[in-house]
Amino acid sequence: MATTGWSPQLLGFLLCFSSFAFIVVLGQGEVPSAPVSLSNVTDQFALLSFKFLVTKDPHNVLSNWNSNISFCDWTGASCGCGSQRVVALNLSEKALEGTLSPYISNLSFSQVLDLSTDSFHGQLLVDFSRLPLLANLIISTNNFEGLIPQTLSRCRRLQVLSTIENEFYGSISEFLGSLLEVKHINLYGNRLAGTIPVTFANLSKLEHLNIGQNYMHGKIPSELGSITHLTFFSVEMNNLTGTLPDSLFILSTLQILSFTTNQVTGHLPKDVGRFLPNLQQLYAGTNNFDGPLPASLSNATRLQLLTAESIKFSGLIPLELGNLTQLKYLYLWANILTNAHGSHELSILTSFTKCRMQQKVNISQNLLNGTLPVSFGNLTTTLWRLVLSSNLIE
Repeated sequence: MATTGWSPQLLGFLLCFSSFAFIVVLGQGEVPSAPVSLSNVTDQFALLSFKFLVTKDPHNVLSNWNSNISFCDWTGASCGCGSQRVVALNLSEKALEGTLSPYISNLSFSQVLDLSTDSFHGQLLVDFSRLPLLANLIISTNNFEGLIPQTLSRCRRLQVLSTIENEFYGSISEFLGSLLEVKHINLYGNRLAGTIPVTFANLSKLEHLNIGQNYMHGKIPSELGSITHLTFFSVEMNNLTGTLPDSLFILSTLQILSFTTNQVTGHLPKDVGRFLPNLQQLYAGTNNFDGPLPASLSNATRLQLLTAESIKFSGLIPLELGNLTQLKYLYLWANILTNAHGSHELSILTSFTKCRMQQKVNISQNLLNGTLPVSFGNLTTTLWRLVLSSNLIE
């Protein structure tokens, strides 16, 4: 568990450095040739405190973080044009390990903080209220833990928030709904619990929302249907219940929609594809749906992938699915689907002959019967995996 106290060594370092900075600024020490302001020293101090808490730097990325060159030229740091204020710190994929210094809060001109795909751990003790210009916070694929800081609500210019694959826990705070400029929120793969905040509906500019692989429960709020610019929405691999809101299926901008691996009940809306002209991927499998697989899915003419496996869909596989000419992947295994009554051929395969891009089809573990149609040979030019096992096919 991370501690909040400072080690004696760190306290000594901070005291020595701040004393040195104070002397330089007052002109009581050896003044460097370049002009030094208190703001410059503040940013340099924040970066050095960051370096001090990095315990492993296997590629010596921070080796040039020293007094021989300007901190604006240190690896990963970028300053604004005509100023010596840090506007971005990008150290992604550098294999750095350690904890994150709270003094990062002093980089008050910073617009980008990207520490993705490193090995930072401990709690995120940054006071984000002191970073009013922050637009991109990307700390995905680390080992941060604890609560997502409430002070993020003060970052009114935030556009990208990515905490993928960390150990953050607790609920998703309602404050995220106050970040009115945000376009991208990705909280995938943490230990977040509670319900999905209704305040997400306030985010009129939001395009990407991913809270998959957490421990969320309750229903998907119908209010999310008001996020009219949403192109990506995933709540997969949670513990969500209730029925799907119809409002989710009228978001005409949606390209990827995933609610797979939950405990959602009820039916898919009868007109599920009618208002989704841009939908390319739909992940619906491993839920507690029942009823028919809607033929209206064929209206989503750009659909390339459909997963609806391990549910309780019954009735016929709609022949209209054959009109999805861009469909590449179809997974309907482990349902209670049947073939057309009175047909001696597996008619769904006949309808698929129009799907020239189809590559994988799995309709195993259903109640399909009949024989393979003669036209099946027309599929073999693109289809390289067809699974029909555990049916009643002759």
